[in-house]
Amino acid sequence: MKQFEEDEPLSRRLFLAGAAGTAVAAGATATGMAQEDEEDEAENGDDAPAGGGTEFVEVGDNYYEPENLAIEPGTTVVWEWVGVADHNINPSDQPDGADWEGHPDLKADGDYEYTFTEEGTYEYVCDPHVGVGMVGSIEVAEGASAAPEGPAQLVPDAAWTLIVATVAGMVSTLSLVYFFMRYGGKPAE
Repeated sequence: MKQFEEDEPLSRRLFLAGAAGTAVAAGATATGMAQEDEEDEAENGDDAPAGGGTEFVEVGDNYYEPENLAIEPGTTVVWEWVGVADHNINPSDQPDGADWEGHPDLKADGDYEYTFTEEGTYEYVCDPHVGVGMVGSIEVAEGASAAPEGPAQLVPDAAWTLIVATVAGMVSTLSLVYFFMRYGGKPAE
């Protein structure tokens, strides 16, 4: 007589109980992670001023990428040269009271950064390449931000990691529950 012929068929109740246990474990993990995030926010202070982040602009061969940028006051913008030609960053228009001088010297590599504090629109050009459309602008305003591109930008990386880990844990647990309920049985005597 074969070992598997004596096994009872898989009980739906036991399988659902295992699935419910998996869901409870996943919920407890998510709740714990949410509480940990709240504690981190409390330690870092939610009253911190807006902005303060860093945005990057690529200075390539006859282009700025992104060409248009929306940021909050206090944000630092870093221009990184990636092309082979010489380029500069020359402000062509900026709000009254702003003192941004840009980077008027031509260079082909390295980077330049500036922290924008004055609200308004800043426009800039590359002097040798303005004729081929090498222009850019930065909008500095409270609550301004670049529009997310696609669903991956709407959810932070840490949340994606948590989602993937939770789904993987649930699938593996349910697979083990099924396997042990189907083939576990009583030990052979």
